[in-house]
Amino acid sequence: MLSPLAAFLKAVEEQPNQVYLRQPVNGRYQDYTWSEVSEISKNIAYQLRTLGVEKGDRVALWSKNCAQWVMADIAIMMAGAVCVPLYPGQSKSSAQYVLEHSGAKVLFLGIHDNESDVIDAVPNELTTIGFPYYKGPVSHQWDELAVQQADDSFKVDSPDLDDLMTLVYTSGTTGQPKGAMHTHGGFAFAANNLVEQVGMTNSDRTLSFLPLAHVAERVIVEGQSFYGWFSIAFVESLDTFNDNITEVRPTMFFAVPRLWSKFQEGVLAKLGGQEKLDKLLRIPLLSSFIKLKIKKSLGLDKSVRCGCGASPMPKALLDWYDRIGLPIYEGYGMTENLCYGTRNDSDGRSIGSAGRPYNRNEVKISEEGEILFKSPSLMKGYYKDPEKTQEAFVDGYYRTGDKGIIDENGFLHITGRLKELFKTTKGKYIAPAPIEALLTSHEYIEQACVMGSGRDQPIAVLELSETARGLDKAAVEKEVLDHLEATNSQLEHHEHMSTLVLTQLMWTVEAGLITPTLKIKREAVESRYLMLADDKSKGIIWGPEETASKEHQAA
Repeated sequence: MLSPLAAFLKAVEEQPNQVYLRQPVNGRYQDYTWSEVSEISKNIAYQLRTLGVEKGDRVALWSKNCAQWVMADIAIMMAGAVCVPLYPGQSKSSAQYVLEHSGAKVLFLGIHDNESDVIDAVPNELTTIGFPYYKGPVSHQWDELAVQQADDSFKVDSPDLDDLMTLVYTSGTTGQPKGAMHTHGGFAFAANNLVEQVGMTNSDRTLSFLPLAHVAERVIVEGQSFYGWFSIAFVESLDTFNDNITEVRPTMFFAVPRLWSKFQEGVLAKLGGQEKLDKLLRIPLLSSFIKLKIKKSLGLDKSVRCGCGASPMPKALLDWYDRIGLPIYEGYGMTENLCYGTRNDSDGRSIGSAGRPYNRNEVKISEEGEILFKSPSLMKGYYKDPEKTQEAFVDGYYRTGDKGIIDENGFLHITGRLKELFKTTKGKYIAPAPIEALLTSHEYIEQACVMGSGRDQPIAVLELSETARGLDKAAVEKEVLDHLEATNSQLEHHEHMSTLVLTQLMWTVEAGLITPTLKIKREAVESRYLMLADDKSKGIIWGPEETASKEHQAA
């Protein structure tokens, strides 16, 4: 099995002049061929060596996605170093912890929304290299280093498959992030097997915008490109996203439920609502035309592989995309197994499940109901944390912390988190995840967090979607209460909710309510909203940033 670096160099040898990376600059794409990427990466690797980076040293990478991100990652491998990616938007304290804990010698800095926050977080003594788009102070500029040819004596490292390739720090829903140690062999196994099972080829193209610091984008996009030899385009900014995707027209597109939901909202807003779309789709002569028009407007008319991960996608949303001829295939994995978990795709699909395991990936359910994974893609442990490493494994299987079942057809169903279960005063346990999935099936609800440990009944905090924000509050409350009644009818009596807290505040990383990987920080949401409702509360309560509509709260 070729290492990721060896697979990349093989592609350079076989298709040197084919475009690999596409970086938008001022509205126009700048293309880099495979040979150009190799040359620039080699020059940067040589400069890392001159800066004192030796084999096994850690080099950090903190930037939004761009062509230089991938080139820097390749350069780190060429230098024999270990890549330590940081999330865009990562807090100052978290970033400083990762830099110190990993012992990073050099830090690449690139595109950020708030550069002042990044500047404050970087230790003064750390050597930094600034990408072309970074305007803060740095020790060296990428453009200056990239054109300095590597010395003839410089030899590109040939890593063993057992060598450490990267430290991927968890996003840290509670406590400090942990650094998952992944080898070149583990990464190669996951990426190479994904290419074979997904069917990627060098005629494919994708658009990369989810954080490359997360293993999903790192393996599914960058990793697969090393073995599938396809091209990767990037997004210049949030404002140019639509222009970028419609120009690239990716054949593979991977996103999170929130984006698929926003795509739907945009389509319905342009068409005048779901009722009108339903009417158009019922007309035989118009149906195919409307479906194609919608896909073209999204820039996805050439996409044959649309994926989703990070959190479960509501069944209603999956059904909606199926209906317009754009099926979304979900996957399930985590940092610790390089997202090499299960897939729910055209080879076998069961909506509502997490799919079946990838090849050579063993999945079983423990006596406690916990989902366990075992494959060559598993991490070697948490960096400098043998205690947490020991806790993470049982008999060679990784403990996911998720509860689940496997049905008679081999499909995995996730039923909640072991640590998220809470008990009401009635002595009944509540699993939030299934209830949250029912709540977020409504177009007015962007995200939901069910809570209520030690209370008579659970309550839910709901972030309103863009569709609902700004609408008449009385109308929103009526619609949400009707949805609550429908949701409760599908639940056991001890799971029924009588109180909902509504908020128009967007749950963002900056607000401290979600992690950089878009997972809800339950403790943060609870501390902000739980105090608003007691066991006597009924109906709708608006969050502290809103004024409650008293006349529409149930007595």
